[in-house]
Amino acid sequence: MAVQRLMGKRKIGVIILGLLILAIAVPMAFTRWVAKPRTHIITLETRKYEYSPSRITVNKGDTIIFKPTSLDVTHGFLLDGYDLEFTIKQEGLALLKVTWQDDDGKIQTDWDKVKEIELVADKAGKFTFRCFHICGNLHPFMTGELIVLPNQNYILAVSLSIWMLASLLLWFRYSPPRQAGKERRINLITTFPWLGRLVKMRGFHFFVLLPNVILFYIFIISSLWGSPVGNRNIAIIFVWILWWFALKAVFVALGARLWCMICPLPAPAEWLSRRALTGVRFLEKPVKSLHHRYLGLQWDWPKKLRNMWLQNILFLLMISFGIILITRPVATAFLFLAILGVTLVLALIYRRRVFCQFLCPVGGFLGNYSMASMTEIRAVDDDVCRQHKKKSCLVGSAKGWGCTWNQYMGTMNRNNYCGFCMECLKSCPKDNIGIFLRPFGSDKKMAGYDEMFNIIIMLVVAIAFSITMLGPWGFIKNAANVTESGQIPQFIIYVSVLWMSALGIVPWLFVKTAALANRLSGRRVETRELALQSSYTLIPVGIFAWIAFSLPSVMVNYTYIMIVLSDPLGLGWDIFGTANMAFHPFYPQWIPIIQGTLLLSGLYFGIQRGYKALEPVIADPVARVWAMIPPAVFAWVAVNILLKLYMG
Repeated sequence: MAVQRLMGKRKIGVIILGLLILAIAVPMAFTRWVAKPRTHIITLETRKYEYSPSRITVNKGDTIIFKPTSLDVTHGFLLDGYDLEFTIKQEGLALLKVTWQDDDGKIQTDWDKVKEIELVADKAGKFTFRCFHICGNLHPFMTGELIVLPNQNYILAVSLSIWMLASLLLWFRYSPPRQAGKERRINLITTFPWLGRLVKMRGFHFFVLLPNVILFYIFIISSLWGSPVGNRNIAIIFVWILWWFALKAVFVALGARLWCMICPLPAPAEWLSRRALTGVRFLEKPVKSLHHRYLGLQWDWPKKLRNMWLQNILFLLMISFGIILITRPVATAFLFLAILGVTLVLALIYRRRVFCQFLCPVGGFLGNYSMASMTEIRAVDDDVCRQHKKKSCLVGSAKGWGCTWNQYMGTMNRNNYCGFCMECLKSCPKDNIGIFLRPFGSDKKMAGYDEMFNIIIMLVVAIAFSITMLGPWGFIKNAANVTESGQIPQFIIYVSVLWMSALGIVPWLFVKTAALANRLSGRRVETRELALQSSYTLIPVGIFAWIAFSLPSVMVNYTYIMIVLSDPLGLGWDIFGTANMAFHPFYPQWIPIIQGTLLLSGLYFGIQRGYKALEPVIADPVARVWAMIPPAVFAWVAVNILLKLYMG
């Protein structure tokens, strides 16, 4: 039997390898196609915040003659992957950047006044041209695209996505089934004893949170009284570029809801409710089942609202004005102050972190995405928890507060509502709680349709933001930028399309996909349950899609990060000598390739982990493969939409 399994694996492996060779060979064939060189004369018009034409398609070897002019203010033209940079003035005047090396080996720069600029498109692929003159609020998103055919990188990415889809389903269908078992975990507390001592210190949470609280108030001051230009304001640069990228790429992927532990927004309300910064106010006789007395009414959150629906709505509401939030410092300040005020009010009415758990727009997707994280806090031995009657991790003890997220370690099996506050480790008298390192995508149980909708909303918004912010379509940017453009009807259309897609069209399509999966698998489970469990496929896809979306903001705008470090309030300071750095993206020509690699990684983990998520509802491996085909294709379509936007 073991020999037969080994032979089966080898046979499938050979077939998959053959398909891989074919998937690589087909795109390579396109590179042999060479068209006769042509000359293209492009009248390039610029205005806030678009180029016209916004997409230019040529063949490799063609010559492009740009005749640029600005219809409003001065704009820039910096072409990724090519040594081409010029300033666009009004009335057809342009300043072409010219560099040369002097006799001493130093690089010298000058600007020539020209009416037209010539470029030979000698590199194939997709290249972004972007404005480098600050021209307004949406300046960082003023881009256009040069497509030089044959675009083999995009063709290769599509080909590999097809190979990955087919190969994974083939492997699931014909490889010998693996015996299900608990995935290996490493307890970091026992591996690194110093870590256990550190997190159990009474002041640990306060001191890791304090720097963020200080930064939070600096950001509010900067947003209200600093530079009104987004890419010159530390609040915009650090919150919506650095933090947003770190949230998806580091905190969620590696640390689950670790951000919730150091989030500065609910901290003042929690300190007020506890009437303590670090200490524990323990009571031998419990009050409302808790061994601590909190300030306020301490009501329980209504049962009907203990789900993600409010978070879904609030997230969509925030995203509807997303392009305004991430470009207007004052809008970011008002958002922060509003959240701070709401948390303070809620802390005086309800107990525990109800805002974080049921209202926070960011907390919603953090909870779902943390299911795939490589870190978890769990009971070491569930039997010890069941035998311990006091349940100190939940109700509190003399050493720690009761769980602010109302989670009991004896039954908790998902990351969704664990805020990593570490109070359970402090409270447990049995030392039965650990911080575990685990494989990516270990939690697979979806609890309700509210979670499924949240996952779909996040994927839809990732695509929508990629179109609006990274795409070359100025009319979409202006529609989203209603406070500056004044295009109210267009804004209503933009928001309507976003909401209908996120709450109606795409979820409906996914449920129909689940219905098809149910028929293919022989109707072994209700369509509702199959839709719910198969939606897990979209969690890894969504995580990697958001990383791919956020990455260009860091690589392109890293010079602005250095600038605001020297001049955080935009008041003309130069603390580190970087306040006047010239705009220069960090290897921008590699961005599409990195994005494509990330999206393919998300597709792999999505299909692979999605197949395992179906195991509890469809035990038969063959039927499970048939059930996996429609959601896998759905994920493939989503990935290829993003591949087209980023690489095509």
